[in-house]
Amino acid sequence: MTDTNSLRDEPTLRLVRDGRDAPPLEPKPERGSASLGRVLGLDLARALAVFGMFYSHVGPRRHFDNPVVNAIMEIPHGRSAALFAVLAGLSLVLLAGGRRPRPALERRRRIVRIVIRSLLLIALGSALTAAMGVDIIILAFYGLYFLLALPFIRCGTRTLAILSAAVAAVGSVVFYWFTMARPGWISAVDALDPLARAGADGIVSLLFTGFYPAFPWLAYIFAGMAIGKLDLSARRIRFRLAWVGAGLAAFGYGFSWVLRDVVFAAGPAMAGSGSWSSGSDMSSSPGSSGAMVPDGVSPWSPDMLRFLLESSPHSGTMFELTGNIGIAMLVITACVALLDRSAPARKLLTPITAVGAMSLTLYVAHLWGIGLVPPQSATSVVPELRAWAWFCLAAVAFAFLWSRFFKRGPLEHLMHWATGVAKFVR
Repeated sequence: MTDTNSLRDEPTLRLVRDGRDAPPLEPKPERGSASLGRVLGLDLARALAVFGMFYSHVGPRRHFDNPVVNAIMEIPHGRSAALFAVLAGLSLVLLAGGRRPRPALERRRRIVRIVIRSLLLIALGSALTAAMGVDIIILAFYGLYFLLALPFIRCGTRTLAILSAAVAAVGSVVFYWFTMARPGWISAVDALDPLARAGADGIVSLLFTGFYPAFPWLAYIFAGMAIGKLDLSARRIRFRLAWVGAGLAAFGYGFSWVLRDVVFAAGPAMAGSGSWSSGSDMSSSPGSSGAMVPDGVSPWSPDMLRFLLESSPHSGTMFELTGNIGIAMLVITACVALLDRSAPARKLLTPITAVGAMSLTLYVAHLWGIGLVPPQSATSVVPELRAWAWFCLAAVAFAFLWSRFFKRGPLEHLMHWATGVAKFVR
């Protein structure tokens, strides 16, 4: 949900859609700066995440008997939100100045802009959650992610990668323990939390028990920040990133399957849990938290291992996080490579990249649109697929037409205006 048009205002590179706003003698972009192909590639990846998000919310959600069909229909679930989060981490690095050293005053102003943006996202997300009474709104979580990740903004790629791995491993255990144990002090904190009392996600929900809890979702943010420290304009870097992404995806999903369905299939931890082997129950029936686990399961029981071996959408385990990060790397690499190398592709995909450039506006708009979608059919997936197609077409049409006249989307413009007070920082 980052305003990528903010990245187009770098002093070393003005990214414009036509020549009318181009300054005379525009400086040549430095290697590793926010190049045209890279920024548009990120917009393309973000647009794909938007389409995946539409599918997750209005597309088919049933379990299919055919495992191949079921696997294909399940692809956007969980992975689109993860792609958004990885892109958010990457954009956070670029908004803070990218790989290039910045003067102290400029760094302070950029940090203030990020803090203001984070607080606005928390406020907007909390207001929408309280007003709509749903638990799938991610904006407040995004705002908290940014605030928690900001102290690590100057860390290098290796440090950020280690942080991502550590949060994925430890954060998933913390996530499941909080969800299963539900210690008594959580209710006491919620009773005092003004956000929770207003019907929004309170601090405990944002950190540990919500649908997109910071622990373990910060693993996505740190992974995106690590990618943001790389020179994506270099083909060699993109090639290596793609291989790492493929390896992470294979490890996350493949190793989960081996441990869950082969190594521990008949072990004591698997007893009575055969109905979860496909992960369908966990991914299709979310409860009040993101853990999607049955009530009454003790965090100290052998069943804890069963949950931690899952890789199904929104299971929040180390394996799901790892696999999703790998998929996000592949998508980002492919999008940046395509639009960095091909001017015709940049022109052809302009309506799609416009969607990615105003993802915040479209995200909020689609929340309203969900209420207009009729209940899912019990016999056919065609109505759900038709609704998804209409959401995508409407988003492309609006974003493309709006971008012909305005530089930013409506909410992106308001966000940019609100963060403008950072220019007074001294």
